[in-house]
Amino acid sequence: MEEERQGASPPAVRMATFCTGLLSDIIGSIQSLVDLAHTCRMANMNCAKRLALGKRGVHFAGSVCGFRKIVKNVMNLEGSAKRNVQAFTYFRMFFSARFYYPVFALLFLDYGLSLEQFGILNAVWAATIVLCEVPSGALADTIGRRNLLIATGLCMAVEMGVLLMAPIGGGSWLFILFLINRVVSGFAEAAASGADEALAYDSLKAAGKEDQWGRVLERVQRDTSIAFFFSMMVGAAVYDPVWVNKFLDVLGAGFYVEQADVVKLPILLTFLSSLVVLAMSLRMRDPNPTTVSSLSATIAESWQRTLRAGRWIWITPLPLGVLLAAVVLDSPIRLFLTLASGYWETINLPVASFGLVGSGMALLGLAVPPLARRMSDHYKPVWNFAFLCGLVLVGLIGLSQVIPFWGILPGVCLFAGMYFLNYFASRYLNEAADSDQRATILSFKGLSINLSYGAASLLYSGLVAGIREGMPAESIIASDRGLETSVFVDSLQWLPIAFVCAVLAMAAAYYWRFKLGGGDARSSSSTRS
Repeated sequence: MEEERQGASPPAVRMATFCTGLLSDIIGSIQSLVDLAHTCRMANMNCAKRLALGKRGVHFAGSVCGFRKIVKNVMNLEGSAKRNVQAFTYFRMFFSARFYYPVFALLFLDYGLSLEQFGILNAVWAATIVLCEVPSGALADTIGRRNLLIATGLCMAVEMGVLLMAPIGGGSWLFILFLINRVVSGFAEAAASGADEALAYDSLKAAGKEDQWGRVLERVQRDTSIAFFFSMMVGAAVYDPVWVNKFLDVLGAGFYVEQADVVKLPILLTFLSSLVVLAMSLRMRDPNPTTVSSLSATIAESWQRTLRAGRWIWITPLPLGVLLAAVVLDSPIRLFLTLASGYWETINLPVASFGLVGSGMALLGLAVPPLARRMSDHYKPVWNFAFLCGLVLVGLIGLSQVIPFWGILPGVCLFAGMYFLNYFASRYLNEAADSDQRATILSFKGLSINLSYGAASLLYSGLVAGIREGMPAESIIASDRGLETSVFVDSLQWLPIAFVCAVLAMAAAYYWRFKLGGGDARSSSSTRS
């Protein structure tokens, strides 16, 4: 009993032991809860880190994709610009490669037209260009430059196709077919004027390479001069049955041709050129495509663009100055080009050399554009046009001297002046004009120079008539031919005087507009004084 009593624990001890075990279990449970909470917190942190890293990865991946898209777009713009510039170059080359130019008047007469009909057709051609020049530019800005260039290629093919179908030797339909040819040709000339340059320049601008326009223009003028030289030489050769028969002998063809058989050869070659022009227009891509609206909306928009462009030219110094300079400089140069064959004959050049001289003058297009580009890069427009005025004046003074053989040098001055003028006017107007009205602005240039040339031609005709009437009877020594030569030589004496008067009038008009006219004159962002 004693041992039993000694082995039994008192209630207090048992209570203490129970409480100690319970406390230990509670502490263990609390520690387990703490460990569980710590584990959950660490797990949440890891999840948050993983989630944040995932978001950053998604954002980084999106940035990479966006960068790739930007690079791809830039590469596409650069590729499109390169494609359009190449197509523009070939478009200009083959559009200018008119193989019938060296035999132009002779070809019309060999078809069976009279001189009077030839004059009427050329007047219709010039009138079509004047009437369609500005509307076609506004139309290009409205419906898209590429669409208008495609129409140009189609028109060139149609105008050559009409001549290929025209009967040789006259006929009731001959004049009508040539009339269609002249109207379509005039529209093609007006449609191509400005639209091709505007598309090429906008492509470079979209790719951020508009600073390369000067070099592009230089290369285009150079290649166009080569194409013009080639077409002049080949066109004259294929129109001569002697040369064609020699070529057939080399090929061993076994047959010969006569003059009537080769009349359409220059037309056929130009028709092939028109197919290249059409292909190049289809190859182009408009950097600023437009949505074609209804006919009435298109006409209304084109008219509004014409008015906006005209107002912009009127209030902006650089484009108005360029157009005034082009009006004054272009007309005497083109007047000389019209009279060139008569002048070469007057200075005793052999008739057989006329084609060679014209082709040689075309090669100036290789030398002038690089010089014009460097002048544009380093000198202000006013100094460049002052130089050009001096060059043209020297050429006109040289023409008035009618120096045998050496009189060809003044002609070189005027031909070079033509290339300088084309480069300067194109570069300055393209750089100054906004994209949405660039073709319209360039069309104003075409309209201005054609109107001034027409006015100069009328004034020259009046001058010749006045000189002829004022000549005393005893001055007519030999024949009517001698009279015409004397009148022609006397008319050349007035050209330098008329040019100086025109330059002074242009300078006075510009000064009045922006110095005395005051007010709303403003400069575009790219205007250079």
